[in-house]
Amino acid sequence: MRKELVIVTALSLIVTGCINSIATKYQDNQCVRDCDSISPVLFEQPVLQTLQMFIGEISLMFVMFWQKYNSRNGYEAVPSAESLNKTKLPSRQSYALALPAICDICGTTLMNLALTMIPVSIYQMTRGVLILFVALFSVFFLKHKISRFEWLSLFIVVFGVFLVGYSGNVGVTVDVSLVTGVLLIVLAQVCTATQFVLEEHIMSKWIIPPSTLVAFEGIYGASITLLTMLIASVTFAQNKQNSSFNIVYSLQDMFVNPRVLYSSIIIMISIACFNFFGITLTNSMNATVRSTIDTCRTLLVWLVSLSLGWESFKLTQFNGFVLLVLGTLLFNGAITIDKKRLPQWLTKDYPGDDRIINVIDEEVERF
Repeated sequence: MRKELVIVTALSLIVTGCINSIATKYQDNQCVRDCDSISPVLFEQPVLQTLQMFIGEISLMFVMFWQKYNSRNGYEAVPSAESLNKTKLPSRQSYALALPAICDICGTTLMNLALTMIPVSIYQMTRGVLILFVALFSVFFLKHKISRFEWLSLFIVVFGVFLVGYSGNVGVTVDVSLVTGVLLIVLAQVCTATQFVLEEHIMSKWIIPPSTLVAFEGIYGASITLLTMLIASVTFAQNKQNSSFNIVYSLQDMFVNPRVLYSSIIIMISIACFNFFGITLTNSMNATVRSTIDTCRTLLVWLVSLSLGWESFKLTQFNGFVLLVLGTLLFNGAITIDKKRLPQWLTKDYPGDDRIINVIDEEVERF
């Protein structure tokens, strides 16, 4: 791919990722009932927003069919040496992708719920703790090794996330909603890390193009989410107008309020475009590029949130963000430090080309 096209696509990836986070927070802030009362009801539907995400992912079916069409006409990617020993995932065994889809449902729903409780910039930054759980799960379940320097990098990331979360606390008293939101995001990252490990295990057995992976997870995720909402609507969520699981009232709130409806369309389009641009850049990105793009996306979300007046600038949050970025770049090897400048206990197993990020880096950009 030409360098200019790579840059344009990467910028599009950053912008569409930012649009999704901002549009989701905007949707959460929309009043749907009792708008003139002391306690207006806002559109806070994390489950429906999860369904929106999966619908956006299903649109990658078009990319999958396009790739199959090209392969039939003689245009097929040259397989890597690693993939020569693997076979393509049979369609009848695509149900294996239902497990990571379930993890995606749990993780995305928890994050959407957390977004209703905390500022969008803290939401975006706190998600950086994902790298810790992915590394831990890779060590425990995939039997990968992690060096002391990488552990130090992860500690910097965690401390940065702590500062970001702490910055949202105003005054002496503890903001329960903020703490709950941050904890929900941390729990969501555990689900996402589990999804990541399951996908790595599946892809170690079969060849799965990124578009196929996203599309099938979208199909399974949307089906399971929709089925859950339908069952809930006739059982425990029946006649509960403010329940996140009552699909009847959720859709009613969406279609009655034009702002909610339009933001839903924007969210689904942004997810589809984000996945498309991510897959387009699959062969042009390594772990360092991915972390740089994610950092730029987080920074853009913060700047947009500040410009809209949703938040105010906090030095503690800025310092936490800097540490978060620094730890991530050190972990990914984007920033290297001469061994001579490090204590001896850190250099005994100093990572080279065998960094854990080179083993666990995934080909698909994730929200």
